[in-house]
Parts: sequence; structure tokens; C-alpha cells
Amino acid sequence: MYFIKPKFWDKKSNTFLSTLLYPLSIIYYLANILKKKISLVEKFEIPIICIGNIYIGGTGKTSTAIEIFKILNGFKKVCFLTKGYGRKSNEDIYLSEINTPNQNTEDTGDEPLLLNKFGHVYISNNRVAAIKKIIKLGYDAIIFDDGFQDHKIFKNLNLLCFDSTNWIGNGNLIPSGPLREPLTSIKLANFIVIKGEKNQFIEKEIKIICPNIEIIYTENKVENIETLRNKNFIAFTGIGNPYSFFNTLLNNEIKILKQIIYPDHFQFTEKNYKNLFEEAEKRNCNLITTEKDHVRINDKFKNKIYYTKLSTKLIGKEILEKELKKLF
Repeated sequence: MYFIKPKFWDKKSNTFLSTLLYPLSIIYYLANILKKKISLVEKFEIPIICIGNIYIGGTGKTSTAIEIFKILNGFKKVCFLTKGYGRKSNEDIYLSEINTPNQNTEDTGDEPLLLNKFGHVYISNNRVAAIKKIIKLGYDAIIFDDGFQDHKIFKNLNLLCFDSTNWIGNGNLIPSGPLREPLTSIKLANFIVIKGEKNQFIEKEIKIICPNIEIIYTENKVENIETLRNKNFIAFTGIGNPYSFFNTLLNNEIKILKQIIYPDHFQFTEKNYKNLFEEAEKRNCNLITTEKDHVRINDKFKNKIYYTKLSTKLIGKEILEKELKKLF
């Protein structure tokens, strides 16, 4: 099922729709409490580092997971574990080499192929069983891309990701708002990772709940900016927070003639490609998308579509590095 985030989720006050849906959010909240209470937590013999969120989509989990991998990879054998959201296959898939060839995002999902540019990835709908298999394969640590809401597994380190622009939106739980859990759940985290500029208001809200929690920021840079300059684009994307992508382009003075939004994890069809290229030809411009979308593009169109190659820098990561080394 494809999903486009409702705009009212990010309003700073309740709207008619958010108020109307609020009773369903209460049911969702109670169901989550029950799920937590009946979950039996299992602890494993190797460290598990969870990169999660409570705000749905666009918080920079995958890029943060990659940065954590880079820190650990220098001295430990690490495997990513992900469910591969958006994929159609239910089979376990093990990407045992960098850029494992002949992979299809319909089988793997898009995030695993981004992770696989840096390390080995295990894709499974059953995290507990997958962890046991990864241990047998001889890995020293596991990085979850997502999984904060999986209460059956003990995590040695929890990092919660947020975007400074959207923060927690209207502050309501699904479906009245964008939150998977109340903000108070940050008490279970060891680090807060904020994508964007330093924000005193956000930090104050966090510190009211968790006075001693560590807060670090991520800074994204478009590595291939020179190849994008002096061109006109139609920008299209199917990610959780499409406006983050559009703003990145605008902030880097990349000219956008039109913005097109598809649902998160959308699998593009021949009809979509036809419409996109016809629109680009009509406007005499190029097409551009995110790197995450680009891995889902059909191979015969990949070379005809530009994408933003982002690098992520963790600001003030030294204390995080110390905590990671304590796990071993």
C-alpha cells in the first residue's frame, strides 16, 4: 500500500481533519501500550544499534545508519538489518558483497540497496530469526535501519532521528498526526540525531523530557552539485518527506520548473516514465530525483535521470564514537 503524508500532519495546531481522526489515534496508542506489555524482550550476544524514529518518514535514518557503519567498520565486522519496506517479496535476502549485483527493489526495497553501497545487508520480515542467522555468519554487530518500535529485541544503543524543519508536526499520533509514539518515548533513546540546523526550541523540548540525553546534528552536502548547476529540472520523488528534497535543490540554487510527488517507496511504471519524459520534453528540461528513488528507476532509464548524491556529516560525533566503542 502506497502512502503520501497528509499536509495537515505538519500544521502547528490541530485542523478539522486531525481533530476528527483523534479518537483513532487514542485507539492506536492503547494498542501500542498493549503490544509493549505483552512483548517478551530477547537479548543477543552481539551489540545491536538501532537507528529509529517516532516521526514517520524523512528523518534521515538511512544516512545516519550509514555514518554509524563507517565508524564501526574500521574495527568490527558489521551487518545492516532491515525489513526492506515497500518490497513485494517476503523472502529473506542476504546481500553478502558490496553492491550485490542483479538486485531488484521490488524484492529488496530501496533502502537496502543504498545501505549495500557501503556494507552487507540482511533483509527479513522476522528480525529475531534474522539476528540469529547474522550471528552465525560471524558478524560482530548489527545496525537496524528502523526498529525502535520493535519491543521484542533488546537494543544496546538507540538513536532517534528527527528533521528540524518538521520536528513532530502537530504532535499527534497516527492517523491524527505523524507520530508513531508520543514524544515521551525518547526516554528510551541514548542519542537524538537532528537533521538540519541547530534548534534551541527543539533542544529545550527534548531536555524537558530527558535532561541528560545527548543531541547531535547531521549536515547534508550535495556531492555532485557541479553536474546539476546551470540546468533546469522537473524534480520528482517518492519518499516520506518530499519537501526536504525540493528544499535541498532550492537551497543549492538548482532551478526547479515543476515538483512531482509520488507515494513513499513508489514503484515507477512505464506509464510514469512516459509521462515524466513527455513533461520534460515539453518544458525543454531534465529530470531529477533522490538517490533513494534512483535505485528504484528501471535500468533503461537510469542514465537519463539525474539524482542528488548526498553525503552526511555527524556534527559532534565524538561522544557517539566513544559510546559505540564501549559496546565491545
